[in-house]
Amino acid sequence: MITTEIFHYGANKYFQEIQAGIDGRQNAEVRLKLFVDRAISIIGEHSDFFKIYIEFLAKEAERIDAKEMITSFYDKYIGTLADIIRQGINEGSFRQVEADKLARAIYFLSIGVIFTRFVMKVEFDLEDQNHFQINSIVDSIKKHA
Repeated sequence: MITTEIFHYGANKYFQEIQAGIDGRQNAEVRLKLFVDRAISIIGEHSDFFKIYIEFLAKEAERIDAKEMITSFYDKYIGTLADIIRQGINEGSFRQVEADKLARAIYFLSIGVIFTRFVMKVEFDLEDQNHFQINSIVDSIKKHA
């Protein structure tokens, strides 16, 4: 369906925008924070698209092609986060953690921020909240000397 293809294109473009600001030469801690912060920031910059995208997800999520598109994005997002976490473990900056589970936890927290942005009127800065969340997570997995 053409609608699914449009949203698939938009989701891939969003993912590319997130990755464009991440320098592979930075350490894993910086890359992880940047990745999550950029994801939320870009959604704010393109809020019209994402409002429609969320409505599309709510209406079309049971269709097989829509579910495949959503899952494809999810897999890329989780895979990227988990890879950054594993790199941090290998660099010695992060303690041993289950990278895939932690990546999913970060994703689910981010989804909460995204949905809150579009469906609630809140009296605090959501980007600041997201920044707090990712910093707290990174601080909890840092290897301390």
